[in-house]
Amino acid sequence: MWPSLRSGDHAGVEPLEGAPRPGDVLLARFDHALVLHRLRRWEAGAVALRGDNSPQDDAPLEPSRVLGRVRRVRRGGVVLEAGWDRGPRWLGRLRVAVKWRLAALLGRGGAR
Repeated sequence: MWPSLRSGDHAGVEPLEGAPRPGDVLLARFDHALVLHRLRRWEAGAVALRGDNSPQDDAPLEPSRVLGRVRRVRRGGVVLEAGWDRGPRWLGRLRVAVKWRLAALLGRGGAR
């Protein structure tokens, strides 16, 4: 979720009160891990999430797998309530595009 969330940050997650809005950062339980990703779509039977620097949405999840919304972040001993969420940036998107292309050139999976 860089640049919004950085290595070493601690996210304060609160239970959902009402339906989340696209762009909210949500904590969800995937089969392999707990993940903080940004909400793309919330529909009756499925939720679409995506990491800020991911080229595509995650596999759809059931709404019951969403555990809460990030409301604050503790970074270096400072609690950031408002303004912590900067969202995806061009630099992050460029970084991911280069990483995927390089992986494809090296035969390590790369772009989908």
